[in-house]
Amino acid sequence: MADNIRRAMQDITLGSEDPPFVLPAEVNLRALLATMPRNWGFEGLVRGRVIEDRRFQFVFPSEESMDMVIRRGPWAFADRMIVLQRWTPLMDMEMLNYIPFWIQIRGIPLQYMNRQVIVNIAKLLGEYIEMDYSEEIGSRLEYVRVRLNWNVNHPLRFQRNFQFVPGVNTLLRLQYERLRGF
Repeated sequence: MADNIRRAMQDITLGSEDPPFVLPAEVNLRALLATMPRNWGFEGLVRGRVIEDRRFQFVFPSEESMDMVIRRGPWAFADRMIVLQRWTPLMDMEMLNYIPFWIQIRGIPLQYMNRQVIVNIAKLLGEYIEMDYSEEIGSRLEYVRVRLNWNVNHPLRFQRNFQFVPGVNTLLRLQYERLRGF
């Protein structure tokens, strides 16, 4: 039996037969600066400029319009996610590594569907921002929505095991709203 297992292990390809990754073409920043204000509904009102390398800045006509665009995100251009952050003079460039996502969490057993459990799960997934959940309709939901700051340097997880009862894994499925390029 050990020989059969050893032979089976030797035949594992571990992805070597998968199609190769193709390096995507460079993003045209000028096209991005021209296209995004139109996508936001602010064509002619929002100005954009390249700052350096892959960084750019948009100037909005008002705080409200900027907040609305950031809140409606995440945004993408040419199937690439765009990190949008409010600029400040002493801005921490580390903040440009985070994209806020609404994530649908599916598979939470009904008896555990409450705010405290949902927040605990969300904090394990990333930096928790808020949730869209009502106790009154919780029993009729297929999923709950949480908003998290996702670090672009970490891989996306589309499912996670969670133990509501010690020793018993429950598979939770994660769906990222407005995720592009996947």
